[in-house]
Amino acid sequence: MRCACRSTKTCRDESGPLPPRHAFFIRHCPPAAARAFTLVEIVIALTIVAVLAAATMPMLKGFQEERIAREPVTALLKLAREARMRAMQEKRPYQVAFHATGFTASRYFNPYLQLAELNEFLQSAEEQPAVESTLEEGEKTDLDNGAGSNKTTELPLAPPAPKFDEHWSEKYDLPKEVKYQIQHWYDAEPTTIEGEVVKLWVFQPSGVCQPLKIHVEGPSSTFDVEFGALTADIVKESVDLR
Repeated sequence: MRCACRSTKTCRDESGPLPPRHAFFIRHCPPAAARAFTLVEIVIALTIVAVLAAATMPMLKGFQEERIAREPVTALLKLAREARMRAMQEKRPYQVAFHATGFTASRYFNPYLQLAELNEFLQSAEEQPAVESTLEEGEKTDLDNGAGSNKTTELPLAPPAPKFDEHWSEKYDLPKEVKYQIQHWYDAEPTTIEGEVVKLWVFQPSGVCQPLKIHVEGPSSTFDVEFGALTADIVKESVDLR
């Protein structure tokens, strides 16, 4: 005798095909409106973004202020590298002159340089045309005709001495509110650069220079930088951003 099924659930004929495995999930997938962000979630996300932006702005502002405050040190490093490179290439000393209004790089011409003489040199450099430091390729002169340009012999001649720009100079003007001091290795105390004071930083043809310490003080920052004697690079630095 066959018993009847009394369950209230719909019986599935075991002989029939099985429903797809993902059919249940498709029938019970929430509508698109239920998957959208709620107003509370949007407000929370915007609050997090605002907090992160507020925390980042002072950091970016600090980086910008440090870059502006570091500009005198960066300019001095650039001038020192240029003077050192020219000294090694031309086999003669070059210098960076420190004065009240900034730094000036040029050839070394007076160990007791005064501000008036430096200004006169800079003024004459503006009036003189620039001289190329290299000769044109293939240019030769003949010793037999007084170093003229016409060649009278077929003998190889030594090239003439290279022409250097005697009036080359580069200058950096300090902001008016910035003050600074320098100290050479032989100085007992730092020297404040103001008024008519001129101090020299000399670069020898070998590339060696005097070790130098510089203290740069601005309205919102203080830099203490030490330059090495071999490469004129920064070997020690301390920064105080107020």
